[in-house]
Amino acid sequence: MKQWFLKNRYGLTVALVAAIILLPFLGAAPLMDPDEPVYGETAREMLLAGDWLSPRIFGQYWYDKPPLFYWLEMLSYSFFGISDISSRLPSVIMALATTLYVYVQGKELFNKPIAFLSALLLVTSAGFMYIGKAAVTDMTLMFTLTVTMISFYRKKYYIAYIFCGLSLLAKGPVGYAFPALIMLIYLAWTRQWTLMKHMKIPQGILLAFAVGLPWYFLMYKVHGEVFLDTFIGYHNITRFAAPEHPGQNSIFFFIPILFAAMMPWTAALFPTLWRLFKKRDPFRDTLQYCLVWAAFIFLFFSFSKTQLVTYIAPMFPPTAYLLGWYGYRCYIERKFSRPLLLTLYLLGLAVLACNAIPLHEEASFFRPAILWGSCLLAAALFLPAVCLWRHYYRAAFIAGIVTMTAFSWAVFGFIIPQFKDHVTSYDTAQILPDVYDGHSMLYIEKFLRPGISYYSGMYGREWDPVKDPDLEALLQTKDKIFLIMSKSTFHKLAKSQHLIDRFGIAAETPTQVILINHP
Repeated sequence: MKQWFLKNRYGLTVALVAAIILLPFLGAAPLMDPDEPVYGETAREMLLAGDWLSPRIFGQYWYDKPPLFYWLEMLSYSFFGISDISSRLPSVIMALATTLYVYVQGKELFNKPIAFLSALLLVTSAGFMYIGKAAVTDMTLMFTLTVTMISFYRKKYYIAYIFCGLSLLAKGPVGYAFPALIMLIYLAWTRQWTLMKHMKIPQGILLAFAVGLPWYFLMYKVHGEVFLDTFIGYHNITRFAAPEHPGQNSIFFFIPILFAAMMPWTAALFPTLWRLFKKRDPFRDTLQYCLVWAAFIFLFFSFSKTQLVTYIAPMFPPTAYLLGWYGYRCYIERKFSRPLLLTLYLLGLAVLACNAIPLHEEASFFRPAILWGSCLLAAALFLPAVCLWRHYYRAAFIAGIVTMTAFSWAVFGFIIPQFKDHVTSYDTAQILPDVYDGHSMLYIEKFLRPGISYYSGMYGREWDPVKDPDLEALLQTKDKIFLIMSKSTFHKLAKSQHLIDRFGIAAETPTQVILINHP
């Protein structure tokens, strides 16, 4: 038994660190508006309707995403009941699987030390922690796409095509297009076109479609053209070509997102690229593949007109491999890039400087969170820097892992629960049954509606304070009307539309208010 533990100590360490980071505090805070409740509510309604085919929300069919993550949530609900923990559990399982897969396959792609470093760098990066504990689809896509890309490189083609089909069920056409385009770019760059003869492309396409397309055919058979027009036309083509939120997209949008997501290992990004192109390496071909994989995803979404912070998540595993390789080179060569040390200190100071950022009065609740989070994150930068300066390479790595583990516990166990009132609709949903009469018209601000529906079971009608804030019509309606909105929206309307003052306040929480037109 002792020999077994010694032989598998690297893998056991990876599994232990991943479990310590990802498993605790799943239910410490309610699902956060608006994304987590959207997926939780969709899976809840599908399960209650006994419909495993058609995603639905607010009592209506919804064609925004394919069903793989919903199916995983529905299975979780079936086994453990409907709760915040069971909503997030599928993402956690996918995150654990991704971490362990990166380690196991990294031993084949590189060697055991690089695999070990890469897996731990991945699971302790800030962005991976966040997505791995959130009830959103991105971690499911990350896992399926990671298996696809590594299987292609290792010439495990049938596995690659199966998971390509699962990626199609996880996120839509990008799950099929990304592997094909990444492989084409890699083959063109390395001039290995002869590999295409061995990739079993005809059989693979059929296998991937056999896994991924039946759901699409059944959806088309049941819902017809509206499914294709909405899912393919709007949610894939239109959202790539035109911004969902005009004025909020930029070709540089994902640069700070990547730097923040890879914290505290961000400082090594540029030295890694410099080392990769400056010197030849025994792992050069594998490194080129990882670089193409990561860069393609980053550039694709940088040019997309609709941009959300989680879109580049599938580039985290190949980026972790690149960083793990660089850390290994520093260790065995007993030297590192001097700018790396300076960058660590500067990033640590920049993180601490976030405490000086002036906050609007309505956002002042973030101040304690910024203080605690910045101090722990700065420690994850300063401590490795001190160790590197003294040439304690192993201690530098351990210091980063330990401080980021502490960071994860502080953020998910203490910081987020402290301001749950400001990022969830849980409290409003709890008091709504005591205020709402059960039959009058109920309007809910668009941003809050998923959370209210998930926790109260009341769908209401969507109210958009930007596109349709017709307060006069609501006031003139003879029937009683209830209106739920955030207090920030309420205060903005109070400055621009004094009609809001004629509504009565039926109930309120620290951040939301329930209004009534005829008090």
